[in-house]
Parts: sequence; C-alpha cells; structure tokens
Amino acid sequence: MLQFISGKSPLDDLRELRKVEAEIDQVRCDLVRDARNQGATWEQVAQALGMTKQSAWEFFTDRFRIELSHRVETNTDLSEDAAMQLAVEETRVVRRRRTK
Repeated sequence: MLQFISGKSPLDDLRELRKVEAEIDQVRCDLVRDARNQGATWEQVAQALGMTKQSAWEFFTDRFRIELSHRVETNTDLSEDAAMQLAVEETRVVRRRRTK
C-alpha cells in the first residue's frame, strides 16, 4: 500500500493524493487513446484495465468527447466546414492504422 510520510496533516496528504490521482487519470486516458490509435480493440483495452468492454467504452468515449468539445470551443479560427473536414480526415487515418 502507498504510504505518505509527509510530516503534514492527513488532510494535506489527502490533497496531495487527489493531485496524484488526477495525474494518473490523465496518463491512463493518454495510454488508452494511444492504444486505440494503434488499433487496439475496446475488448483489449478493457482487459488491460481490468474492466468490462462496455465500462471502458462508456468512460473513455465520454471523456474523449469532452476533451474534443473543449478543443472545438477554444479553436475559433476553424470554420465549421474546415472542422468537419479535419474530423473526417482524422477518422480515416485512425481506420487506416487499424487495418494495417
């Protein structure tokens, strides 16, 4: 078990733990995205994470959708048509990688 020996209070250690968990969550999402981009199935991702395929798909696709929405909202230089074309091209690239 991970133990914090900080000399601080348990509440300070809990705050630090929350930060570490957020960092681990981001790394986990990045690895799932990389695995999917390299052709891994949701079944393979779920098995590696010790969860069901449905749970993995729901959790990570929701997360990725939120991240994508944030990027779209912050990128006002892209027209609707250009954004749609970019999305189509990115989808094609991912599909090509999966068929290799």
